[in-house]
Amino acid sequence: METKDVAHNLPYDSKVQRLKRRYQGLARVAAAINDLSIYGVFTSNYPNLTIVLEQAKDHCKQIIKETKKEIALIEDPQSNYDLNVDEDLPDADEEKGSLEKMRDEGII
Repeated sequence: METKDVAHNLPYDSKVQRLKRRYQGLARVAAAINDLSIYGVFTSNYPNLTIVLEQAKDHCKQIIKETKKEIALIEDPQSNYDLNVDEDLPDADEEKGSLEKMRDEGII
């Protein structure tokens, strides 16, 4: 029985590439659901189907959002240190005052 050599330099399938393909595929699914009216699929014709498809589209959008975040974290890990929209920083004056108070009490 003759064996053939397998190339050791096969293309590397990175996690970012897989995530980008997932993003692209889900974006295509969401766009296709949006385009159903072009093909005559309306809520009046197929009420149950359109309800299910709208739920599926919403689910796809949620996964797309999570996938975009995951891609961003891998490609730009420095973004981990950025402030989020709803995140508050502690007041610097209060921190300074509490440090001085701790020094006065001999804690530090």
